[in-house]
Amino acid sequence: MTSSNELDMRLRAFINAPDNFLDSVGLVNALHNYPVWASDQPYAIVVDDQEVTPVFTDLADLDAFKKEQASANDQNWVERSSLVVLEEVINQGLSGIVYNLKKTGDFGNSTIFKSSDMIQFLNNYTNILNALMGDENIAADTMDKFYLVPAFVHLRTDKDFDRIFPTMSTPEGKSYVPVFSNLQSFAKWYNHDDFGTPFRQAQGVILLWKIDDIYKPRNGENDLDETFGIVINPFDDQQILLDWSEIDVEE
Repeated sequence: MTSSNELDMRLRAFINAPDNFLDSVGLVNALHNYPVWASDQPYAIVVDDQEVTPVFTDLADLDAFKKEQASANDQNWVERSSLVVLEEVINQGLSGIVYNLKKTGDFGNSTIFKSSDMIQFLNNYTNILNALMGDENIAADTMDKFYLVPAFVHLRTDKDFDRIFPTMSTPEGKSYVPVFSNLQSFAKWYNHDDFGTPFRQAQGVILLWKIDDIYKPRNGENDLDETFGIVINPFDDQQILLDWSEIDVEE
């Protein structure tokens, strides 16, 4: 395992931009699919007054750690899933996991995840991946499918809020709310300088919704004034324009 492996790259991207939705999804997917180097037995050290378990995505970082930490040489380091290590950390009552702990060098892949934060992070993005990319959703009809929906949420009171949506316009000047049925289509919009970049700068959020949730929300208010409908996967060759009037007919 080297610094060029998938998990290490995803970890670096997340540390560099922790608010980037795609980088968060990419890291969670990598955590599910790629191992770390960890002790094969419960093992903890104290970092900043916290008991944490060290794991590594880079063998060079592990070798450097073993030279600095005498107890590390008493461990049998093997490839293990971060999720299995996290379960062990919780059972041992430790504070969390530290990735690629080091005193000098490149800190781009070094971070501490508190157990509670990591559980919430994993659950959130795992649920998104499962709901969006599961076989049932892929096969679902247009109105029954879950989509990634960019939005801005504004609180009016503690219990009341408004949502507004970024839009895209046709050559005729009609505005549509963009939604996305897969990560590849979403990435084209999210990474686009004219759309995703200002959306991220304005701290927009990504909702996992069906079309009905946009048109007739169960809570809060959606500002759809001056929009004509939704556009599904707007940068794809097979994009779909769906007017609100068509949705009324279907219902």
